[in-house]
Amino acid sequence: MRRTIPTTHSLLPSLSLALLASACASDDADEGSLAETTAAADTSGTGTGGDTSSLPTEGPLGCPVGESCTLVVVAQAFDDRVEVYAPRGAGPVYRGAIDLDLKPNPMGDNSGDFLDEPYGMVLDDVGLTISVGHFPARDHGSLLVFPHAFLAAQPVGATVPIASYFDGAAYLEPVRSIDAAAEEAIFMLGHASGRQLVAVFANDLFALETEWTNPGEILVVDPATGDVGRRSLASLGMGSCLGAWSIVAIDDDHIAVACDGDEGAAVLDVSAVGEGSVADAAAALDGCVADTPFPDKRVRYLAPDGLGGFLLAENTPIATFEPGRLWRFDGACKQLGTAGEIPGELWEVREIVPLPSDVGARWLMATGRTDGRGIHVVRDGETGAEICNELDDLEPWWTGTDGSDVHPYALGLDRAGTGLAIGAGPPEPFDDAAGYGRVLWVELGGGDPCESSPVRSAIDLTDDAPPVVADDPATWRRAPNVVLVKDHG
Repeated sequence: MRRTIPTTHSLLPSLSLALLASACASDDADEGSLAETTAAADTSGTGTGGDTSSLPTEGPLGCPVGESCTLVVVAQAFDDRVEVYAPRGAGPVYRGAIDLDLKPNPMGDNSGDFLDEPYGMVLDDVGLTISVGHFPARDHGSLLVFPHAFLAAQPVGATVPIASYFDGAAYLEPVRSIDAAAEEAIFMLGHASGRQLVAVFANDLFALETEWTNPGEILVVDPATGDVGRRSLASLGMGSCLGAWSIVAIDDDHIAVACDGDEGAAVLDVSAVGEGSVADAAAALDGCVADTPFPDKRVRYLAPDGLGGFLLAENTPIATFEPGRLWRFDGACKQLGTAGEIPGELWEVREIVPLPSDVGARWLMATGRTDGRGIHVVRDGETGAEICNELDDLEPWWTGTDGSDVHPYALGLDRAGTGLAIGAGPPEPFDDAAGYGRVLWVELGGGDPCESSPVRSAIDLTDDAPPVVADDPATWRRAPNVVLVKDHG
């Protein structure tokens, strides 16, 4: 049995909803420019981040006082492990890992109930919160909170063992579990108030897509107390959001959520998330639905446009190679321009992130599972969004160290938009065989990425980590499907 883990989920997490300076999107906003923003926020598999005042100076997430560092935190979703790298700053590149194989996988077999699936992450003043989609049960997820004091005490370069925080029946202080009490609660985004937002798919990803009929949910979580508020997305204005997927901030007060079950997206006002109880904050969430008119499509990834709106990708659920579409919507769920085309050979669209540019709106978009895999540049053209370039410089990296193919999945940008993390893994990872995925760090330069490549250099961060050993599942990298980028200083 195989299961292709869907990301984020760029993915995916943030420390603030202050993503980009935004302006009201107008009817003619077909050439929105990210140049109005002085810098992009940190990004990850499913969200964005900003500075955090209380991060440790020691341990895997540490950075010496007075210095600047960039961290890349990676959820190895199939292999039940989170890895930490530092492509910039003091100390070693490989910072260590957290073992999250809470239901031990015999020889890496994560089929059925063996799958734990660490996925979305938020790094904030409390610590590192990780969604675990299938623990304690396959249809019942949880959030694990690793406080900074706990992580600061861990040795750099080592793996944090399960026994240090979980005895098989209960979590050991100070590590805490928050019961998500939901199915596939795996996409996360931090809020400026310190609370966290979790998008819940609320359907069985192992089931047929025709059975994805449950409305999604948004959870409002207080990581300090463990309190959870819930908002069903069954009714939003005149529509609904079935199967909530990735979640991004589109301005300080609004988020957009992809709705894969009924092909569209929802925009929610989150300005009151920090007020009252988490139950009150969740109940106050409301917004609108942006529909795409074509049924039986896959609609999972979206990205802000810097103007209070967003770009949304649509493609077929299987490799029929019919073209997909790129949709633009404003913050009121109104379509902007016409839908652009995604060539059929690119097929499966994955994470999308906004790329700062002084020549108009630009995004980077990952595609995989066909020969068209790669990182593509998207721009806001004269009539709508369109693909304008591919980062061919990265072609050599789409081969694993064993000679097999790896395809990009997760994308994350640093705060300035000059550093890009990419999680790339096997296009069809096996449940019980090694994967030779890569976690790349790419330095980007200026100019119009539609006209020339912005790639200045690229390295494989996993070169500094323990190598993949075929008979040691603790080293496998089958699905680096969420990357969280965090800047210190």
